Amino acid sequence: MAPPRTRAGRFAYQAPPVVNKLIAVVVLVLVALRLDIDQGVTAGAVACVALFPVWFPVLRQYSGARLFLLGGVVAIGSGIWLTVLSAPTHDASLGQAFGAIAGLVGLLAGVGFVLWARTVLPDSQIAIWYGAGILLGVSPSSELYAENPWRFGYSVALTILLLGITLQLRRRWLELAVALLLTVVATLTDARSTFAFMLLTTLLVAWQMRPTRPTRGKSALRALLGLGVLGLIVFNVIQALILDGALGVATQQRSLAQLEETGSLILGGRPELTATIALMQHQPWGFGVGTAPNPQDILAAKTGMAYINYDPNNGYVENYMFGGHIELHSIIGDFWAAFGIPGLLFALIILVLIVRSIGVHVASNTASAVLLFLGIKAVWFMFFGPFFSSSVLLVLVLGLLITRKVPAETDAALRPTFRATRDPGRR
Repeated sequence: MAPPRTRAGRFAYQAPPVVNKLIAVVVLVLVALRLDIDQGVTAGAVACVALFPVWFPVLRQYSGARLFLLGGVVAIGSGIWLTVLSAPTHDASLGQAFGAIAGLVGLLAGVGFVLWARTVLPDSQIAIWYGAGILLGVSPSSELYAENPWRFGYSVALTILLLGITLQLRRRWLELAVALLLTVVATLTDARSTFAFMLLTTLLVAWQMRPTRPTRGKSALRALLGLGVLGLIVFNVIQALILDGALGVATQQRSLAQLEETGSLILGGRPELTATIALMQHQPWGFGVGTAPNPQDILAAKTGMAYINYDPNNGYVENYMFGGHIELHSIIGDFWAAFGIPGLLFALIILVLIVRSIGVHVASNTASAVLLFLGIKAVWFMFFGPFFSSSVLLVLVLGLLITRKVPAETDAALRPTFRATRDPGRR
């Protein structure tokens, strides 16, 4: 049989399905492993960039994928321009600038590759292999690992891996059981945010097991409003449990101290948010890639943090947040600081893609536990997680959550799983 012809009339080579699957598995594991080459460049990112001709054509099959890519490219250009614009008043590091650009290029190429991988592998297997890659990349030598191996080592990897396996097995009751088990584990390992993510995931999985099918009038917007209300309820319940000591004495004491200091668990745990707001008021257009803050910038940020009674005169603020660079501990904040207004808009595009997809899946009762966990965690990272440590997970989240315009066979693994709990007699 002759190979298929392209529009230009030339013969195009298509790799055998087994080869495509092998490429998908190897690169997924490589991306998740995050093997650093130099200056923020990883082996997985290099592989995804090299495979650009493979994944770029499939972007048109996904809603918002090309807008996502375009937004990222524009943000990179804006970041470079802002660095030049800030040069008279700010120092800049070429290495920091290269690392920031490499990180964003890696995100764009990684998401594109995962979207292509969905055309040759079921979503469940993508989650399994990616989770395995993260697990292989756990470093027992880190200080945080020694402090809490589950929370800072195996938690995310095993959660993705186990929930991916339950999706592959197509059993809702098993998804619920594993999600509930992981929720209990979070309560025993001093992981407040993970406990909240897993509790919300468990509740939503249980909700979709009710013996009914979604009505035609039910919309993604209504589902998102319901999720917002449920999120507020879960937050208040968890806060009450923490303050009562249900999650342990250490968690209780840390939370009480944060409440007494700032009046809020969120602001007490993430005071960087107030620094971000203060800097946006101080210099609305951003700073540029690799740009270091000057004394006026640091003073503005510290003033914002002091407004909530947080003492900013410490090593964390001086060294981690503003030690020759700007780190605002949120994807939205980091993108704004490095890439300016286009970076902020790009972050909002990412947020809309994630939230919209969650709403669509929940409204149609097709949201798996692994997608819910990843989506909820990603939304949290957008506001309270640094891009560098969040980028590996963000590749998987966007790659799995960006909606396909015309569902393919490989995506069908999701749907039978979730419809099995409905009444087969109803039509």
